[in-house]
Amino acid sequence: MVKRNVSLLLGTAVTVLCLFSSTASGAIEDVNFGVSTKAPGYSIKGKAHKTKTGLQFPLELRDIQDDEGIDLYGKTVKDLFVNVDFEESDRIRIKIADKNQKQVPVPDSPLGLERPKLRKAAKKRNYDFKYTSDPFGFQVIRKSDKAIIFDTTDYPLVFEDQYLEITTAVPSDANIYGFGETTLPNFRRDSIKNVTTIFARDAGCPFYENVYGHHPFYMEIRDGKAHGALLLNAHGMDVFTVDGRITWKVIGGILEFYVFVPDDDKPNSVVHSYTDLVGKPMMISHWMLGWHHCRWGYRDIDHVESVVKGYKDNNIPLEAKWVDIDYMDTFQDFTFDPKNFPEERMIKLGQDLHANRQRFVVMVNAGKHYISNYEAYENGHELDIFMKNPDNEEYVGQVWPGYTVYPDWFHPNISKYWNYHIGSWVEKLSLDGLWVDMDEPAAFCVGSCGTGKKDVQPISLEPWTLPQEKQDEMFAEEEAAIKKLAADYVTDSRDLLYPKYAINNGHGNLSTKTGSMISMHHGGVYHYDLHSLYGHSECKLTRDALIEHNKTERPFILTRSSFSGSGRYAGHWTGDNASKWKYLKSSITEIFNVQMFGISYSGADVCGFNDNTTETLCTRWQELGAFYPFARNHNAKAPPSQEPYQWETTAEATRIALGIRYSLLPYYYTLFEESNRLGTGVWRPLIFEYPEVDAFLDNDNQVLVGADILLSPVVYENETTVDAEFPPGLWYDWYTMKPVDDIVDSERTITLDAPLTHIPVHVRGGAIVPLKTPTLLVEETYESPYDLLIALDHNGEAQGRLYIDDGHSIEQSETSDITFTFKHGVLKVHGKFGYSKAEKLGTIKIVGAHIRGMETASTTNKETVNITKEDDAAVLEDLNIDLTSSFSLHFE
Repeated sequence: MVKRNVSLLLGTAVTVLCLFSSTASGAIEDVNFGVSTKAPGYSIKGKAHKTKTGLQFPLELRDIQDDEGIDLYGKTVKDLFVNVDFEESDRIRIKIADKNQKQVPVPDSPLGLERPKLRKAAKKRNYDFKYTSDPFGFQVIRKSDKAIIFDTTDYPLVFEDQYLEITTAVPSDANIYGFGETTLPNFRRDSIKNVTTIFARDAGCPFYENVYGHHPFYMEIRDGKAHGALLLNAHGMDVFTVDGRITWKVIGGILEFYVFVPDDDKPNSVVHSYTDLVGKPMMISHWMLGWHHCRWGYRDIDHVESVVKGYKDNNIPLEAKWVDIDYMDTFQDFTFDPKNFPEERMIKLGQDLHANRQRFVVMVNAGKHYISNYEAYENGHELDIFMKNPDNEEYVGQVWPGYTVYPDWFHPNISKYWNYHIGSWVEKLSLDGLWVDMDEPAAFCVGSCGTGKKDVQPISLEPWTLPQEKQDEMFAEEEAAIKKLAADYVTDSRDLLYPKYAINNGHGNLSTKTGSMISMHHGGVYHYDLHSLYGHSECKLTRDALIEHNKTERPFILTRSSFSGSGRYAGHWTGDNASKWKYLKSSITEIFNVQMFGISYSGADVCGFNDNTTETLCTRWQELGAFYPFARNHNAKAPPSQEPYQWETTAEATRIALGIRYSLLPYYYTLFEESNRLGTGVWRPLIFEYPEVDAFLDNDNQVLVGADILLSPVVYENETTVDAEFPPGLWYDWYTMKPVDDIVDSERTITLDAPLTHIPVHVRGGAIVPLKTPTLLVEETYESPYDLLIALDHNGEAQGRLYIDDGHSIEQSETSDITFTFKHGVLKVHGKFGYSKAEKLGTIKIVGAHIRGMETASTTNKETVNITKEDDAAVLEDLNIDLTSSFSLHFE
């Protein structure tokens, strides 16, 4: 045990007994990294019997002597049962639960995760399942190479009401990816005593600590083959990635594992399998691909309008303007600051943006002000939909407006409440989307600090600004009050406030800066058991409310807190990062992880949220952020403005990078359709596309957008070159269309020039990329003809895909799914041509050595088109070809 000063309540530095301290490498010192070797484990009681979907057998606690190894951190559960379900050829579920079913699993509902309804076991399976009877353990074995990919047989199983422990063996120095949400400098996890705490938490992105989301999913790549596993559990947990093993230590629930073993052993296919279970990422609208801008700290509506004008005056794209909590009357949801953001001006802002073909998004927070004559409170109180204390009074925390109550997303009346408030607010402002924040849920005090204080303002709306002595005093009073409330009213035998096993929660006390663990949801379920589902369930209800309001348009929701499957409902940004180079670099890792978790519409605050950015940092960040799946510049109220037009170099770099992004809009949109259909990420690490190349296992400085666009950004200060690794084959420089080189090598590192306004971008040889002519607006860009960039490989071949629909509707009556292939000098265009309003094909550009000798192209109707040579490219312009049916072009 070591003493550590931890910023707890209200920014208070309180000396507490903690189990850990972080080192510079991210390893955690003085944690119990070991396994509970004295735990007796379990044995199968009787025989296993077959079910329609697999196997089932009971477990009983093995014989013990002198009670050694039991009740380690809770009350030992003696009788368990195991269900093994062979759900799909690529997915197996192993559920270990208590016989009496007192433990709280993730709800089998859209607010948790709906389990597949199975009638029979999968017959052709990519895995085998084996188990030992005494002590009980199990293995999942990949059939294709007999590799044991999940193996608990050499480690104890611990199952207590507030402590579950299970371990799988992995190879030494295993290639592990995932587990989150946490801010990390590197995508590949090292095995030097790392612990990842998973428990939704409001924190400004401290490295190596738990933050907003809850994602107990990982992938391992072994000998070029990938598999993955999910522990479906919403309770707080520590996951230890130690050399030779992964150990889970969880403070509640059950052990419900899903192991994913795809046919082709590819990393992208693991994500495909995972999202088959948790749900595919939402399908976006065209406009969501544009550039977004926001800040916290706008003085008034004039300030907001000046930013819109600043983008236009500097010829920089701006698709969506966002307004943070500044617009609210005393930070109350669904209200207007009458002086600085009057209702009529806010309505007009939305109208003006729409007249300019731009979009409007505002924030909605979770907590609702605990005050009389405030409709969002009075209506919720009448419907009885707010979370309760164990004495059945409303739980009252504190957030921005002061004392606040919190909607209970599990209450049967919640849809009536939320549909009304969301629908009427969106209608009033003609909003295009909502930004859901503070949904961990966040709180500025411990426990129900506002009980009995309706219509009373706290001593400070920003209590972390109070003198330290006063903060300490408030913390002590609030902690004493929550302890008394628990002692007087909590009948649960568990210690919900201070479980004996203390996960390495960055705030220490589980109820600090979030909902009280003893507050209650509908049905008498404690927040302790549902905490990390709060933001996820709010996203589901918000999506439902937006669709109820407008049943045709794809909803836009951006959330801070998330859970496995949240990508079905919302996009996600990585939270309150800082204007520091390490956060620019780590944004790649964070987005890789979030993409892997099935939230493909994701990004980081460009140029950083907290602290002061610099011209150089913001320029480099704009270059990379222009390619984020969700691309938005956002900063806090204290730092100076960081719009990209604040510096000319930043503005120029932004115009260049966003020009490329907007050119690539059809490519991005096709990737998002693929993500919505298959689950694969839009951003991908090189190792996901080339798992056979060991050099890419720890490459998290470069990004593949899909499979065909390679980004090699500068992410370190004062650098003007990039040492870029290139996959096998040809790669063409986006700007010159010259090949990088002609060497076919599996491991190539090349130093690229990257002056301040330049981000190296390359196109894969063998790709056909659909393009548009970029303008300042997405809608205008989409009105231009389609162009094709054909980047030939060494064999003079290429292929690509284009998905087309109307770009905004939930249900599509017409879609096109077009495949392009170039081989032997012939471009063939075929597929499904259901969308009748597609813009025509205007220009084709072909690059590669095989263009030598090309002079003309003839169409299916024998019409001849002359080819123009531009440097190393063959170009056909003004084609005006309909993309409504198949055709081919023969190049001679």
